[in-house]
Order: sequence, then C-alpha cells, then structure tokens
Amino acid sequence: MQGQLDYTTDTRRFPPDDLPLLTASLRLPRWDGPGGSRFNRYYAAYGRAFFSYCQSELLPRAVSALELARGCGGPIPEWTVTLDTVVTLQREDLLSLYTDTVERSGGRPLILRRADTWDLARGSPLPLSDLFPGQPLWKGRLLRSVAQQIRQQQEQGTALYRPDWRHHLHTAFSGDHFYLTEDRLCLFCQMYAIAPPVEGIPVFSIPYDAEKGPRLPA
Repeated sequence: MQGQLDYTTDTRRFPPDDLPLLTASLRLPRWDGPGGSRFNRYYAAYGRAFFSYCQSELLPRAVSALELARGCGGPIPEWTVTLDTVVTLQREDLLSLYTDTVERSGGRPLILRRADTWDLARGSPLPLSDLFPGQPLWKGRLLRSVAQQIRQQQEQGTALYRPDWRHHLHTAFSGDHFYLTEDRLCLFCQMYAIAPPVEGIPVFSIPYDAEKGPRLPA
C-alpha cells in the first residue's frame, strides 16, 4: 500500500492582539494514502477541538492567574500547552500512535494522553478486541497482567502507586488507552488515575502471543 505520513503543525497565542498569556502548539499526523480522507478529517477535528479548549478553558485560567500576580506584585505567569504525536508502529496498512497534551503553568506539567491504531486499508481505527480473536475473556487477562506488573514494580521499588490503585484500576482501564509497537501491546492509564503525578503516565506492556493474543492482525 503506497502512502506517506506527514505532520501538520500550528502555533497560536491567546489573546492574539494583546499581551499573550497562553501559547499553544500542535503537531498532528497527516496520511497521504488509502484511507487518508477519514484519517485526516479526524485529526483536523482534533486540532480544532484542541484550540477551542485553549480558548474557552485555559485562557480564562491564565487571565485569572495574571490578575492574581498583579494583585500581589508577582511575575507574569507564562502558560504553554503542546499537543504532540509519537508514532509507535508503522506498517504498510497499520499505523499506531499516541498524542500527548502537556499543560505547563508554573507547577508540575499536566499530561493527557490519547492513542489511536488505524487500519489504513479500511480508513478506520482498530479496536483492542481485534488483537484477541476468539478470546472473549481478553479484558480480564489484561487487567490481571497490569495488576501483576504493578505489584512487581512495587516490590522492586521502581514505581509508586496510590494505596487504593486496585480499587481504581477497573475504572482507569479503557479499551481506547493502548498503542502497538513491533513486539508488544502497550496499555496506559491517565496521569493521577492510579499513581501520584511524579509517575506521569503509567505504561504496561504485554508481548504478542500468536496463540492466546495479543497478536497483530494478519
């Protein structure tokens, strides 16, 4: 399948005609090939939603922070938000990636991750269940694998998790929170969901298994 992956970039400052309080930048994928029409419409809409969020949600918070700084004689706060794309697997008719939105307003950055895996031949996202053909209990297997990895990391002292992570794991898990690499399936939970913010986005990996899954579509 012939096609080329490229990127669309854009940077805007809010408000545009005054002292800029917020700078927003994005880099989103663009696919020039079969299935590209729906793919590109999806990310064009994603970009519009991102800038709309900056205008309606983040800018008022930046204005409030400016007024507070002026009231106490503090420095003018600098707010930035970036939306960037990381491609984790690209094959002839399969493309897996995630996007990170990172908000910086003087404290610890806030990260929100989204992921998409595309069947380029059909021009549509690939559901996680397609990696487990004939395996109706795949979700329970994944949750048990994630829980085991968390316990191992805690025993080894390599990561921190909330004391109540078991209670929140089922709600933090989402069939949309995954991406693929050449040799494994990667699952992630959002920042704060099961771990303190110092851990950022927790990621858990499961190697491909030709018999039980996960396995890449033929």
